[in-house]
Amino acid sequence: MKMAKFKIWMVALTLLMGVSLTSCFNSDNDPTVTGFAYGKCTDFYPPTFQLFNGQKLVVSGSSTTTFNMGEIYGFYYQFDSELQSPDAASITVTLYNGIEPVSINAKGNEGPVSASESTKANSAFYAFSGNVSFSSGTVNIDPIVVFDNEYIIVTPVYWVKQESSDEKQKEELAKHAFVLTYDLESVKQGDTEFVLTLNHVITETSEDPVVRNVYTSTSKAYRLTSALNMFGLKAGQKPTKIKVIGQVNTSKNSLEGAIEQVWEYTVK
Repeated sequence: MKMAKFKIWMVALTLLMGVSLTSCFNSDNDPTVTGFAYGKCTDFYPPTFQLFNGQKLVVSGSSTTTFNMGEIYGFYYQFDSELQSPDAASITVTLYNGIEPVSINAKGNEGPVSASESTKANSAFYAFSGNVSFSSGTVNIDPIVVFDNEYIIVTPVYWVKQESSDEKQKEELAKHAFVLTYDLESVKQGDTEFVLTLNHVITETSEDPVVRNVYTSTSKAYRLTSALNMFGLKAGQKPTKIKVIGQVNTSKNSLEGAIEQVWEYTVK
């Protein structure tokens, strides 16, 4: 059976298009550059976001009054390349169609936290690493570690129920949490590999069976600083490799028949 590709309005659905300043010219004669970026908020007046390559985007015309310093935001932007070079260290941009920046930082209870029964996965992912087909095409969703190993950004693709209205769809999405956990008890002196587990946890509000047969995605930024410090105290050194594992099932929303997907990163 051919699975439907479910498209959601969230900015995060651009996946990792904005790992760096990913921009495009609208046409050969149009100097307007339009793009999407993930950036860390470094100032809120005016809103300023540092990209993964060190470049800064200064947002003009935002109506958001409060941004959280140090958090990761995703946003669409535009600027005139005849007035500013795309390679400049700092570029003043406007928000595309007035779409405000959205924080992708994981919620406090989503980790990284020490593994427990309450954080254990009760549902599989469709994927969180590799190439995934969406209605817009095939996209690579490998996690990425950024800002001097401060953050890991993960793009879980997961099974959902397709609802009939926006309000019900929001309620369905709110049931899904993506908890990043670690097991310090397994860390020994001299270890160099830090293992993290990405858990898909669904909180049901009804005892009736829920059919989740389409998939969508989101992006989550997890701050690694505290977890890495605890690993260093236990192992006596910083890790040289970070490994993320999770349970994946591309056939159905179930841990039954799921396989373990692994993504590895060499710490720089």
